[in-house]
Amino acid sequence: MVAGKSYRESEYFKTIEDVGNDERIMCIVHQHPFGIIFVYILSFLCLSFALFGISISLPSFGGTVINYGTIALVSILAVFLIGLMLSLATFIYRKSKLTVTDKNVVQIIQNGLLNRKVSQLSLANVEDVTSEQKGIFSNLFSYGVLNIETAGEQTNFYFNYCPNPHRVAKIILHAKDDFMLATGQTGSVRNRPHTQKVENTNLYYRY
Repeated sequence: MVAGKSYRESEYFKTIEDVGNDERIMCIVHQHPFGIIFVYILSFLCLSFALFGISISLPSFGGTVINYGTIALVSILAVFLIGLMLSLATFIYRKSKLTVTDKNVVQIIQNGLLNRKVSQLSLANVEDVTSEQKGIFSNLFSYGVLNIETAGEQTNFYFNYCPNPHRVAKIILHAKDDFMLATGQTGSVRNRPHTQKVENTNLYYRY
C-alpha cells in the first residue's frame, strides 16, 4: 500500500480506467454533442405534437376549469418526464470518453445505465491511428470517427463522434513515439526529431 493513502486508495484497488500516479494525461475526449442532438430534436417534436393535439381536442371535452386544470397537469407531467429522460440520456452519453496518457489509451463506452465497457491499450500495442470525417455536418462541427489499430489479436478501438479527430490522432501517435523511445522498444516511429516531445496538452473537450 502506498504511504499516506488509505487501503481503498491503494494501487491494488484501482481499475483499468484509473490513471496511475506515474502516468501523465495527454488528453481526455468526450463524445461530441452532435451525436445526441437528434434525441433532443425528436423529443421536442414529440412534445410539440402532443401539446398541439391536446389544444385541438380540448374544446370537444368542454372548456371547464376542471378540464383545463387536468390538461395543464398532464402537460406539466409530460414536460417533466421528457426533461428527465433527456437528462438521463445526456448523462449516459457523456460517460463515454477516451483518455490518453503517456503510457496507455483507456476507452469507456457507456451504452446504458447498466451497460459499460472499459478497455485499456498500451501505447506499445498501437499500430496506427486513423481519423475520418464524412459529410457536411462532420466537417462543419469538427467531429468524426477515431480508429486506433492494435497489434496482434486485440480488438481495434473505435470512438465515434470524436471532437477534432485529426488532432486527437496526432496526439496519440506522438505519445506512442515518445513511449517507444523512452522504453527503448522497437516499432514504427514517425519521422520527426527524437528530441521533440509531445506537449502536455491536457485537452479536455467540454461542451
